[in-house]
Amino acid sequence: MTDLKVSEIFTSLQGEGPSLGTPCLFVRLALCNLHCHWCDTKYTWDWQHFRYEDEVRLIPTDRVAELIASAPSKRVVITGGEPLLQQEALVAVLARVPADVFVEIETNGTQLPVGDLLQRVNQWNVSAKLSSAGDPERLRIKPDVLVALSELAHAFLKIVVESERDLSEADELIARFNWPKARVLFMPEARSRVELAERSQRIAEACGERGVRFSTRLQLALFDGKRGT
Repeated sequence: MTDLKVSEIFTSLQGEGPSLGTPCLFVRLALCNLHCHWCDTKYTWDWQHFRYEDEVRLIPTDRVAELIASAPSKRVVITGGEPLLQQEALVAVLARVPADVFVEIETNGTQLPVGDLLQRVNQWNVSAKLSSAGDPERLRIKPDVLVALSELAHAFLKIVVESERDLSEADELIARFNWPKARVLFMPEARSRVELAERSQRIAEACGERGVRFSTRLQLALFDGKRGT
């Protein structure tokens, strides 16, 4: 039986993106192929500062499916890390999850989803990374993946921005991959309640100027980024 490498599983409200504020079960998977310097879940991949043995649990796919199916919200957000690094195990999980459970996957847009996931996932939250995240473009931008995801009516592009350079780069990314603005969200780069408050108005104004959506970060506004909330 296949296991998933899991960081944590908990219930909360979706803190970001198009389903902001919706009750859900979070299944946060370990491992990531990027290394964003502002990442707020480094415990899923940064083994220089966190111990793999402390942070990663191997959980059988049927057990994860049971937890998802029994969650009262009937909505699961599979996040990370980068969850599409474990696609085979995810397919096994979702094959056991009832059809009435709404499935969101949060991805950095560098891994092409397999067909079984494309057929089952109800919403894709694609957080493509800008140069300010710290990785070279060859790692963080995979054109074939972003083009494929942009063509899905239920895929949303969620871009973390802070500076004017970020905003210009985000504009170029949207144009380059012809992503419909109705499915684009800008979100302030912030790692605390204070930073979120300081940056939200400026980013919201930038959204209005461009005709894209604004996303706050409820996990910061409500819980100040406390883990597992």
